[in-house]
Formats: sequence, structure tokens, C-alpha cells
Amino acid sequence: MKRYEEIDILKGIAVICMVVFHFFYFPNKYGFKEIEYNTDFLNTIARIAQFIFIGSVGVNLTLSKEKSDEKEESKSEFIKKNMIRVVKLVFLALLMSLFTYFIFGDKFVKFGILHFISFVSLVLFYFVDDLKIMYTLLILSILIYYLIKNNPEVFSSVPEKIAFVSGFYNNKYQSVDHFPIFPWIIVVLIGVIVGHYIKKKKDIISKNIKENLVVSSIGKIGANSLEIYSIHWIVLYVIYCIIYSKWVREKYITSLVDPTVTP
Repeated sequence: MKRYEEIDILKGIAVICMVVFHFFYFPNKYGFKEIEYNTDFLNTIARIAQFIFIGSVGVNLTLSKEKSDEKEESKSEFIKKNMIRVVKLVFLALLMSLFTYFIFGDKFVKFGILHFISFVSLVLFYFVDDLKIMYTLLILSILIYYLIKNNPEVFSSVPEKIAFVSGFYNNKYQSVDHFPIFPWIIVVLIGVIVGHYIKKKKDIISKNIKENLVVSSIGKIGANSLEIYSIHWIVLYVIYCIIYSKWVREKYITSLVDPTVTP
């Protein structure tokens, strides 16, 4: 089965949006340096990136099942391949939790985007080719989220850790990255359904546009979005640690601002 460049391009845009967001967010949030920026604009592009990432998870689940069907793989082969992917995701999620624990302490990533993707990939992959089940789960998820959103006190007795992961009311369990099951599973299920319609289409974007250097480069970024997302903010954090270290500031940055100071 061909790779859907349109999905890669969307994910590439999402990666770029997220890198831009973290580029400004990190220095302000974690005490490196105050950088002025338009909060509403950055929050908007961050939310767009999140929706694209999470929605593409559902689309990819559908397309991976189609690929398996085209290869005439048995259910056991499909399950095996998906489990390998889930193990990889869990490994990356655990690395993320470990890394953020050393940096942020109690606010480390407990159930972030990689943990969430691992969960939905494990739970939904076996049913993605059944649209009736997907529509049913979507309606149920919307109803559950509506209840959570409008009746938080009803779920206040739910244990903190379960509340944090599921999306029920919780104001004690904090994390620097949090993607609870509700409402984000709604976005995944929409992605699964959209995937069923995408696979029936041919090219959504014209060949000329996809072959454009900028567009194709964005597509390549999107094709490696999981890996880039996993490491980009770690790289940014290390870069900021170096840039804003006392030694670098005194030896290099000061000399750039004041020409009388020699490095």
C-alpha cells in the first residue's frame, strides 16, 4: 500500500507547530529567560498540532489495517505487528517519563501523548475495520466526556491516579504533559472514521504540490513525526541549558552584546 503523503504533510505541519511552541514555552516556563510572545497565537498552534497528532493516530490505525488486508496477513500476524509497535511506543513513553522525572520532579510526564497513543493503539486496533463499533464508541465517548465536563463533582471521589489518566475531575495530580483518555479518544475515533474515507480516495493533494521542495520536506518531517516529537523538546531543553548556562553567558553572549568584552 502506498504511503499517504497528505497525512505526512499534516503531521509535518504539526511537528513544526509544536517545535515553535516549545521554543518559546521552555525558556519562560522553566526559568531560563523571559521571552515575549503572543500567548494566544502560540496556544492556538499548539492545540492545532495536538489535534493533528491525535487525529492521525486514528487515521493510521485504519490505514495499517488496510495494509494488512492487502497483504492478506492473518489476524495473528496483524496482532503481532501492532504489538511490536505498541511496545516501541511504551518504551518511548517510559523514556519520556524517566527523563522528565529528573528535570521536573513530581511534575514529570505521567500520562502524556506517547502514553495515550500506546493505550489507544492497544485498545482500538482490533476493531478499527468495523465502522459500527467505531461510531458507537464515538457516541459513548462524547456522552461520557459531556458528563465529566458538566458534572465534575460526581466523579470527585474517583482515585487521583485513575482520575488523572481517564480525564475525570482532578486538581491535585499534576504533570508537564497530560493527554487523558477523555476527551482525546474522541479525536482518535474521528481519525479512525476519517481514515475509512481517506483510503477510498486517490490523491487529495495534486502531484505538483506534493513534489514542491518545501511541501515534500514537511512530508518527510511528518513521516518521522513520532521520533521527532519524542526527542525535540529534550534537544531544546539541552540547548537552553547550554545557552543560558553562566559560563556561556559570560564568555560568549555578553561579548555579542558588548563589543568591548572579548571572548
